[in-house]
Amino acid sequence: MSNDRVMKFRQKTDESAAVSLASWINSYRDEEEMREIFLNMDRAMKYLHDRGYCIKSFDPRNIYILNNSIDQIKLDVLPLPSDYSESKKFVKEDIYNSSFIQIGLYSKCLPYLKREFLKSNFDKFCEFLPEGDVPYYRGVIDRGASVYFCEYAMEKANRDLAALEKELAGEGMGTPAPKAPMGDVNVNTRINDGIYKQLSGKRDAAFVSLLLFPTALLVLGVVLALISLIISFG
Repeated sequence: MSNDRVMKFRQKTDESAAVSLASWINSYRDEEEMREIFLNMDRAMKYLHDRGYCIKSFDPRNIYILNNSIDQIKLDVLPLPSDYSESKKFVKEDIYNSSFIQIGLYSKCLPYLKREFLKSNFDKFCEFLPEGDVPYYRGVIDRGASVYFCEYAMEKANRDLAALEKELAGEGMGTPAPKAPMGDVNVNTRINDGIYKQLSGKRDAAFVSLLLFPTALLVLGVVLALISLIISFG
């Protein structure tokens, strides 16, 4: 991402300028741009999972692109369950739902798509998907894999880059292969920090409350003990 786009985001994160994913996709978008939106949506989802939240709705009408920038994806969230095993189930379901709507949007049949139908007829949908991403979607939809799209894309880019470097070395070319254009993870994290800053505040407040509660009990216990001693020696 260019520095001017980062500066633009820092200067203004105006949710009144938000456009729903549904509206964005309904205007003409090429496959490359759609894929980049889905990658950024997945990065935002992972960011939220890592901070204890899951996605409330994957309806494209409730997913927003802010400031006319495909790097800035706003998702509605709910807190993840405190139980670890339950939390993992929610994360897995989010990953599935994200892949499901992506396939539905690529194929332009999301309103009519059903889970079992997609699984049974996955091969028929492959023609609508970016060729290099078919193994990812197959893994999630058909085999129940719980892998983030952004992590798959990064690993694939790294492997493609390694293969290219090996090919260049085999041909005796000394020029190193260019780095895979997967974006700056730190920049993406800073963008999501800005979009979801209210969640960080809630989390920090909850953490402070968690710390203060046992402290307050301890202080109360000490006070009651002192009062008891005073009464005893009074």
